[in-house]
Amino acid sequence: MIDIFYTSFTTPIEEAHYTKLLSLLPKDLQERNEKFVRWQDKHANLFGKLLLIEALKYHDINNDMRKLITYGAHKRPFLTLPQYDFNISHSGDYVMCAIGENIRLGIDIEKRQHRNIENFDNSMTAQEWTEIQESNDSLKTFYNYWTIKESVSKADGRGFYIPYNQLEVIDNTVRYDGKLWFLQEISIADGYSFSIASNKLTSCKLHAIKF
Repeated sequence: MIDIFYTSFTTPIEEAHYTKLLSLLPKDLQERNEKFVRWQDKHANLFGKLLLIEALKYHDINNDMRKLITYGAHKRPFLTLPQYDFNISHSGDYVMCAIGENIRLGIDIEKRQHRNIENFDNSMTAQEWTEIQESNDSLKTFYNYWTIKESVSKADGRGFYIPYNQLEVIDNTVRYDGKLWFLQEISIADGYSFSIASNKLTSCKLHAIKF
């Protein structure tokens, strides 16, 4: 089972409440949060960490993040508890944190904003790019593939160090570098694409959180 905790925001929360929520984080994470300039980025960063705290509580794990979070060679965060894995993603108004036991996972959510997708042709396989070009909704098809590739690269841990055009989607799976990743697409909100990749085929449970 993968538990996915998520929240959303459209306006800044009241300053006193924001300060109270921020105080729940370790000092170094508070300082890192304050380096963001835009309030949207500060909120997304804060809520991502708070969702992780909620996820740890849900699994009866001591939520002292000073001792629980470490980083891999490509700066991907991991829990020091090897039996658990987590991943955080945010875009637009939504922030998400997925956690699972005895599993490797990666998630990605993207707000489907109009952009020049022609610049991303080298991130797709030839077949995927043809499908995007011929789709009745090219933007949606592009973002659906993009979130898949993002989720796989985050689950793998190497991120953009992986050539995305080698992540070919076949029957809701991606095989890369000898590993097979199972894919799931979940509808969270209109106008967003979301994908989760994991090394085991399992179900997902959504948890809406309000801060």
